[in-house]
Amino acid sequence: MLFFAYIVALRPRERHPGVAMPNEDTSVAPLPPEVLNRLVYALLAPAVRLAYTFRIPSKELTRWVQLAYFHEARHQGLKMRETSERLNLSMRKVAQLSSQLKRNFLPDEAAHELPRRIEFMLWAGPLSGARIKQTLPDVDDGAIDEAIDLLCEQGRIRPNPDRAERFEVVTSEHRLVTDMIAARVDGLSNLTSNLANTVFSRFLRSGDTRSFARTLDFRVPRQAIGRLRALYDEVLWEALRRLDTEAQDLKDGDVERISLSILWSPHELLKRVLQSDLAAERANRRGVHDDTD
Repeated sequence: MLFFAYIVALRPRERHPGVAMPNEDTSVAPLPPEVLNRLVYALLAPAVRLAYTFRIPSKELTRWVQLAYFHEARHQGLKMRETSERLNLSMRKVAQLSSQLKRNFLPDEAAHELPRRIEFMLWAGPLSGARIKQTLPDVDDGAIDEAIDLLCEQGRIRPNPDRAERFEVVTSEHRLVTDMIAARVDGLSNLTSNLANTVFSRFLRSGDTRSFARTLDFRVPRQAIGRLRALYDEVLWEALRRLDTEAQDLKDGDVERISLSILWSPHELLKRVLQSDLAAERANRRGVHDDTD
């Protein structure tokens, strides 16, 4: 949950060079410090609200923010010394954060991230296992073999019928949906990453019209809520699939890869839950005082 806040915090002062698309404008519109502070503060709200819901101590949440900040710095390619300077921490503290990250988060993250990376690579066309390994020099060959086996077992990729040494996606329409909690958390990371990109584009990229954001509040009959999902499956998904098909035969320079996130929930659901819990807690406290009196 904290990802989308600290990625914005990393960006304004010095962007990681990364890989820009041909002719892409990489300029960043400056923001006054007070506006940037409010932006990051607003993005922290979902994580803080869930932490409040589960009564996570503020000291522990602060530790997670620091760990998440370290994680993002390393993810952007900063070396340990550079990370120490960026986060204004001692090398000893940075080493401690590195150990905590490897111990608590990286194994589960890698288990789901690597298969997804390989699947995305195969969307462009069939590749051999050897070619995949060449493209992922930072990943152990054994881990790649295991990820390929997992993707085949799940029916997400298969050996190419014409060249068995190559693998291809079974369908580019695979939605990466699973009921496993760890994988759903990985999906949440994808969603918050997309949110970070959208916030960055709309607040820090002057004139960039490629991002879009809208939040709607409306009423539906309870028995008709399922029609929202049907609207996605039967209308929006089909329209997006056709656009993706149109783009397959175009040159890279004529294609823009878009990340689209769709979510809905009952209006202020968490707020109502928290208010109910608070009312029950206060009633229980009054009852204890009455018994004492």
